[in-house]
Amino acid sequence: MIQRLDAYVTRIFIMSWLLSLTFFVGFFGVVDFFGDIGALLEGPPNSEASASLIGRFYMLRLPQIFLQVASFVMLGAALLTITRLQKHNEFMAMVLTGRSTRRVLVPVIVCTFLLLLVQVVVQETLAPAFAHERARLEKLLVSHEADWIIKETNLRDAANRMFQARNYDVNRELIGAMRISYRDEQGRPVRIEGFDAQWNEAESGWRLRDGTMTILPLDESLEPTVAPVGFYKTDLRPSDLLVENRSPFDLAYGEVLALAERYPLNRGYKLLRHYHITYPLSIMLLVLLGIPFVIKRGSRSPMVGVGYSMGLCMVFLILNATCRDLGIRGIIPWPVIASWLPVIIAGSLVVVFYDSVEI
Repeated sequence: MIQRLDAYVTRIFIMSWLLSLTFFVGFFGVVDFFGDIGALLEGPPNSEASASLIGRFYMLRLPQIFLQVASFVMLGAALLTITRLQKHNEFMAMVLTGRSTRRVLVPVIVCTFLLLLVQVVVQETLAPAFAHERARLEKLLVSHEADWIIKETNLRDAANRMFQARNYDVNRELIGAMRISYRDEQGRPVRIEGFDAQWNEAESGWRLRDGTMTILPLDESLEPTVAPVGFYKTDLRPSDLLVENRSPFDLAYGEVLALAERYPLNRGYKLLRHYHITYPLSIMLLVLLGIPFVIKRGSRSPMVGVGYSMGLCMVFLILNATCRDLGIRGIIPWPVIASWLPVIIAGSLVVVFYDSVEI
């Protein structure tokens, strides 16, 4: 009997999850499509080629869209399951068999956890694998740029030198204009500039055209020292320029760890090292936080509880994105706090609601 009830609730949850997934991914995809429809219709002149490329572009976008709406999908599946059981008084019937409310919800919690593992797999495999080709097609179809050019990228290397790349041609791995700024051992400002920088794997550095090194003296009365430079050795590779321009959902956790180790001064990588753990955890907490609004006894319609739960999800996502942005900007000085603060708040609310609301 117990196994049958668990299997029944599990089946309803899986169907609800598929329905929720279809709705939110489809809704997000349609909004995104119509947001770019003007640019897409002005794409390549061959209509068949355009339709094929557009279809491929949105297929490659599916993992990214799935990750962005995962919180709504999981919460929506849990709420649909509970409202479906309440609609036909099945929830009450299960409680009358001697089960507690929490015991009835065990299949919902277990399935949520297992599907979160699926989300992690998508995050670690499909999203990073599709990121490069999707970005290339976006440049072609939306920006109408046959050549993928990244206008400007600023980052620091392992030696804490500011590295600026302008007009980086991704296909040719060629930096139009490169500039490196730092201070030498004597504290003098040093600036290295050059053009058409090409990566040399054998020497682990960039070869420059018309490169110069300018050393500014500490004594302003002295003239700067200028010397020609044809090569700059650094650990910043072409792939790092691409990673710097990728969204957090396009980075695997292993990539984040490697980048955080290589560039220990980069705040973004420090924060993402925690964010890839807190994001799935926050979704589980959202599900736990949303459930009491729906199953609270009283005359209130369950749909009101669904509205409260979805509104709470929106507030949490805004808080999560805000803390992440403040952490990257350095306004919140500790990346671990910026990453874990929303989870701590959500976890505290879960404890409060489950302690104060009779479920």
